[in-house]
Amino acid sequence: MKKSIIYTLLVLGLLNAYAQAQEPAAHNQGGTVIEAVAREMPVLKGDTWMVMDENSKIAFIWGVGHVVTIEQVIMERYPDQKRDTFVMKVVEASSASPATMTQVAAAIDKFYTENPDKLDMPVMAVIWDTMVKPNITTGIAGQPLK
Repeated sequence: MKKSIIYTLLVLGLLNAYAQAQEPAAHNQGGTVIEAVAREMPVLKGDTWMVMDENSKIAFIWGVGHVVTIEQVIMERYPDQKRDTFVMKVVEASSASPATMTQVAAAIDKFYTENPDKLDMPVMAVIWDTMVKPNITTGIAGQPLK
C-alpha cells in the first residue's frame, strides 16, 4: 500500500513538473498546455498512417504494446491499482485473439483501404473497433459495449 501511494505521488509530481515545464512554451506560442501537446504530438490518424513505411507502423504498434505491458505489470504487481481500463481490455482481447505486430498493421491498413472516407479516424479507434471490441465481453469499467 505504501509503495503504491509513493508511486502515485511520484507520477503526479512528474506530470505536474511536465505541465509546468511546458507552460511557458505554450504561452509563447499562444494557447494552453493541452494545445501545445497537441501541436507536438497529434493523434495518429489514417491519412498519416497510410503514408508511413512499414517500419514506422510496426514501431507505433510496438510502442502501444509497451504501454499496455507496463500497465499490465503494474496492475499485477500492485493489485490495488488494477482497474477495468482500456489497457485491460486490450489484454483481454489479445488473449482471446492473439496477433503479431505485422498482423495488427495489416488489419489497420485493410481498414483504411476499405474505408477511405474514414482517414480522419484515429488509429487507436480502429484498433479498438476492429481488434479489441469484437473480442471482449464488456466495455471499459464494465460498461455495455455499443
